[in-house]
Amino acid sequence: MKLDYRKALEKAARQTIMIHRANTLIKMILRTIVRAVGLSHAGMFIYDKKRDEYVLQVSRGSRGFKIPAGFAKIRKDNPLIRCFTDKSIYFPGEIITADGVSGACESFGIGENAPMKKFLEEVKDALFSYQAHACIPGFFRNDLVGVLFLGEKANKKKFHDAELSFLSTLASDIVMALKNAWLIEDLNRQIDANKRLLLQTIASLASSIEAKDKYTIGHTERVAKYALHIAHVLRKSKPIKNWERFVENLNIAALLHDIGKIGIPEHILHKNVRLNKKEKKLVKTHPLVGAAILEHIEAFQEVLLGVKYHHEKYDGNGYPFRLKGRQIPLIASIIALADTFDAMVTDRPYHKGISREQARAEIVRNRGKQFAPCAVDAFLKAYPFRT
Repeated sequence: MKLDYRKALEKAARQTIMIHRANTLIKMILRTIVRAVGLSHAGMFIYDKKRDEYVLQVSRGSRGFKIPAGFAKIRKDNPLIRCFTDKSIYFPGEIITADGVSGACESFGIGENAPMKKFLEEVKDALFSYQAHACIPGFFRNDLVGVLFLGEKANKKKFHDAELSFLSTLASDIVMALKNAWLIEDLNRQIDANKRLLLQTIASLASSIEAKDKYTIGHTERVAKYALHIAHVLRKSKPIKNWERFVENLNIAALLHDIGKIGIPEHILHKNVRLNKKEKKLVKTHPLVGAAILEHIEAFQEVLLGVKYHHEKYDGNGYPFRLKGRQIPLIASIIALADTFDAMVTDRPYHKGISREQARAEIVRNRGKQFAPCAVDAFLKAYPFRT
């Protein structure tokens, strides 16, 4: 049973990035949690910047148990919030459970009137008032974006560590998906109004990928830099229509080429040994997932080509569609080369980076196989990418 609900939750986490309405997204996740874990109810408090407090956006569960959406609010100085945000407070772990708080109250060994004893009693009361048996924080970097409230399990059993650990990962994925949905909304509002703000938002969106996978910090910026160098050299020998628009779209696509990895569980991204077949299959979905995220932005149709096809190979042995030769859009061919070069020279969990000269030789060896000849020729002229 444990494995079944885990699979269900992982599937829900991947699906979140396909939804661009925050409330719809949270409803779907909470419904999955309530059914899979067997809870009386669950709710998600999301930080409201304008109100400077946490507001219950969605609640799911049995009638009479769940809290009405929008009815409950939690101020930042609430003991439950302070447990996660106030570094001066001592509380074991990042997850609060009613049993854990009760145990702490009994075992602290301090007087009834001591500040910490009083604080823990306030936490206990707050949990009771929301009928919460566990609270799981959802952070984006150092910011507490939301708190997942879990009611009692239908079978009256305690939450076990494996459940809490996995739900903590899922809460993190929910927050990441929310940030993604909010950023997409911002992109649609800003795209015609202010290109400078647009690029800042794109950089923020790109950083969300790196926040998910700490081993790729700086990767998207380097790929964008290499891709632009290649394109500028390529332009001298190959006519490129609507150059200004092409190079702008290339920069954006390079920054966002791995955005689909938001849907890949962190334990797979951080794995330091070879992936199994199932894990490889999941990782290979990220170009399609990335395209699904961006397809709702009308001005990103050419950007979409770079994101969707950057793992296709010139000889037809790439993915996800096994495109061959000129079937592969130029924007994708350039990003594919830039992406591979940076991946080869950068240390990753599963391999140590090789030298830049070794990577250059590997690219030459794969000219006309993995990479488009025109892209390789431009790469060789641009190398070593002096600024």
